Amino acid sequence: MIGNYFWFFLAIAVMLSLQIFFSSRQAKAFMAAVRSIRGKGRRVGIGMGGRKTFGRRLYVAVAADSGGQVVDAVVLRGITQFARPKPLPALVGHRLGMLAGPADVPGCDALERAAARQAAQTLNTSGGRRPAGGGEDGKEGADPRSLLRR
Repeated sequence: MIGNYFWFFLAIAVMLSLQIFFSSRQAKAFMAAVRSIRGKGRRVGIGMGGRKTFGRRLYVAVAADSGGQVVDAVVLRGITQFARPKPLPALVGHRLGMLAGPADVPGCDALERAAARQAAQTLNTSGGRRPAGGGEDGKEGADPRSLLRR
């Protein structure tokens, strides 16, 4: 009786280990694709399309130059951990402002469009600023108690 439980829990542990292994391989492959589209001086935003809980989900990474023109994009779509990132040429050449809006993009389905909109909105709100903190933002000598004195 105890031996049956052992094999059952061992099988569950092996399946969970395999799931973690393949998920990490997928994440590493997507981040390698993101690094490959990030050239010198390019900004990259990542957006998600689909439902956050159960259902179809995909990720789009958009690289834009300093003028707000999309220079490269990749998409990660699939229902298993064996999905790999692929180029998304339909977004190349568009402006971030257009992608952040409600207009349709030829060659993109609804999920890709939603993810591209989220990535473009992220890039538009960041404005290319890289948070540094400390002396670079003028916060080095700030006194946190000054907020309480109001």
